Amino acid sequence: MKPWIVLIAISSFFGVAHAQINKCIDATGKTVYSQGACPKGAKASRIATAPTASSATKAGDAASGGGGPKSTAELEQEFRKRQQEQADARKKDEERLAQSKNDQENCEAARRQLAGFELGGRQSSINEKGERIFMEDAQIEQEKQRARQAVATSCK
Repeated sequence: MKPWIVLIAISSFFGVAHAQINKCIDATGKTVYSQGACPKGAKASRIATAPTASSATKAGDAASGGGGPKSTAELEQEFRKRQQEQADARKKDEERLAQSKNDQENCEAARRQLAGFELGGRQSSINEKGERIFMEDAQIEQEKQRARQAVATSCK
């Protein structure tokens, strides 16, 4: 038997044991984990390689010391934890977006109110009885100052 045939047979055996896991991120930002190659245009990174026969033996020795491979339950628990963290991050982003939208609406309302007072002319308001009363110049100036303050605080 020729030595190169034995070498090829051994190397093909160890080649099968070298499965790898790739992390693929597509253009939309979706993350997919795959044992195969990533699709064209996706950002790829190798995150794990299956142990070879010699490193599997070392891992078995380490397992008796407490540092071995993780069980399916542990992997599932880590997966659920990552999913929860992602859901929490999405929720925080949605809350920030809603707060930003609310702040923008408050700013626009304050600017409209200020513009109404700065136009001049007769200004009116509604009293506690629901009656329309016309404001005097001093009252209009006070309302302008309040509106300016509202713009300053709402439109940061």
